[in-house]
Amino acid sequence: MDESKRLLLADLENICIENVQTCILIANLYAAHLNPSSEALFFRIAINLLQIMDAGTCPAATTLIDREIRRRAWWTLYMADRWSSSSLGLPPQIRDTDLAVDLPMNEAMFESLTPEETKLNVPWQPGLWAHKISLVRLFGPIQDLNHRSVYGNVSDQELESSVASLSRLLEDWEWTIPQDVRMNPENLELHIQRGHGGAFIALHLGYHHYATLLYFRFLEPAASSSPFAAVYRDKCKFHASSYSDLVKLARQKENCEVIYPTVGHMAVVSSSVLLHTLLFSEDQDLHKVRDALNANFEAILELRRYWPNTAPMIHRLVTFQNFCLLSTDYRTHQLDGWMLRFLIEYSLPLGEKDTAPVTSGMDLDMDSFSARTQAVTEQGRYTTFEIEDYPYEEM
Repeated sequence: MDESKRLLLADLENICIENVQTCILIANLYAAHLNPSSEALFFRIAINLLQIMDAGTCPAATTLIDREIRRRAWWTLYMADRWSSSSLGLPPQIRDTDLAVDLPMNEAMFESLTPEETKLNVPWQPGLWAHKISLVRLFGPIQDLNHRSVYGNVSDQELESSVASLSRLLEDWEWTIPQDVRMNPENLELHIQRGHGGAFIALHLGYHHYATLLYFRFLEPAASSSPFAAVYRDKCKFHASSYSDLVKLARQKENCEVIYPTVGHMAVVSSSVLLHTLLFSEDQDLHKVRDALNANFEAILELRRYWPNTAPMIHRLVTFQNFCLLSTDYRTHQLDGWMLRFLIEYSLPLGEKDTAPVTSGMDLDMDSFSARTQAVTEQGRYTTFEIEDYPYEEM
């Protein structure tokens, strides 16, 4: 990677799509090797290069392939900017008002283009990538709402209105995507045959993750006076469980891999909701919840074969479970600054979390922790995340 970076920086004033693509590759390599600051830096360099290209300083793309490559580079950076920036607690560099860019075409159409084509001979159609973009455009508003509700001055009325609006937009997205893009066994097989099984799964993983983030605040009953709080709480649990089911399904099917590092982070968020159900719910099938937690954990461990940066995700999950074990009367899932960092700012260290003791007057020592662990284990509410064989050094 060092040599690639040296060659890129030596040629950085050459404003071209190849250097944009190289920046994207180097940014992803930095992400994989636990360097989120350099990841964000190279994504932002790529964004600036592409913006300069679009300003008319470079020859316009003439063939369909060239135009589509630029278009896909732009949307790749839009999505990367939403994830990379938020992981560090930074505002995105690309504003939604900057999006005067056409969506990518259907994957099969793109793959069938010839180098000389300058005009489509068939009607343009969107593909999985286009539907993912229309979905990820809801990610920013959900992040912003969660951030403002923690650090800003958002009234209960505004919060309730915003959640209801975003909830409708998420549901509208699911109902308005084409029939062959909706999640069901037949469509999954169809996209696997087309060679896009992993992309199809990833699209719906994103949907469940964004919904989980939107409804997460309602896991704590006292955190909201909304008349829809119970409905939203059930939605949060549904989407967290659905995420786990899809991850498990993807690992069982051939040609259906989803091995992006963000899949691991999303699995941690899903698991935090499942932990709430496992530890605090009275009327749930605990065996099913434990199976879902184990499926998420196995997926994260599998990702370590490809991405070293998934190691901190495991420890964040274990840390969160430990906080939950130390308290039953404290609002473990309350959306505060610590929880916001856990859910969204995943490249930053968690720091300390204030917890109230399990029993009034009980010291938070190892004996207390062990006693609490034994109690929930006997109730079938404890999940052992075996990480001894996976050494990890704090960033």
